[in-house]
Amino acid sequence: MTIDKARRRKAVARWHRRFAIFVSAWLVLLAFSGLLINHAHDWKLDSRPLPGMLQLGVYGVETGNSDFCEPLTADHIDCEQLFARFQLPVGVLLLGARDLFLLDDAGQLVEKMSVSQFGLTRLQAAFQEGTRVYLRGAEKVVQTTPDLIEGQVLDPAAVLELDEKDWQAARSPAEAITWERFLLDLHAARFLGPAARLFNDLMAAFILILAMSGLWMYLVNRKKS
Repeated sequence: MTIDKARRRKAVARWHRRFAIFVSAWLVLLAFSGLLINHAHDWKLDSRPLPGMLQLGVYGVETGNSDFCEPLTADHIDCEQLFARFQLPVGVLLLGARDLFLLDDAGQLVEKMSVSQFGLTRLQAAFQEGTRVYLRGAEKVVQTTPDLIEGQVLDPAAVLELDEKDWQAARSPAEAITWERFLLDLHAARFLGPAARLFNDLMAAFILILAMSGLWMYLVNRKKS
């Protein structure tokens, strides 16, 4: 083998390794995201929303109102699900889609209540009138007692009278960005915007270069042996 051929072989091998590292990292990402997407329903990734900070950082979408938590000292409260804050005689009430949080004036958590104890599976909206809080679910509206111990289901006529009230609505799960959506965007390199198509074409070209350079080195080594 001449010196020129040896240099050419080393150069091809060097670039082959560089392309291989880059393409391998991309293929690992594709395999990992593809595996998760394939089992998205089994692992509830198609319904589980991204953490609020990730939705805000990646998609620019605000999922909750952090202002509700800023003046509080209570721990273990999911600020991202909060959508309303009412001042009641018994304390401060924070409302989320699944839970209600009662705090004292110092911001300490007094009680966490599930909306299920008021007969609701998910809280869609709420408003306050005096010492009472009205909770709207998918099928009924409940009026709570001032002490929040129990709730009374309102009849359809009473519900119609409340339609014009200033309801504060919870964020719909359909509006949330799920882990499956994030993985699909990652899998298709959509975060690159218009450059996504060019990026995928570039990866395809690198794979072809790897295949051809690998075949060339194999044939050279075979002749050498």
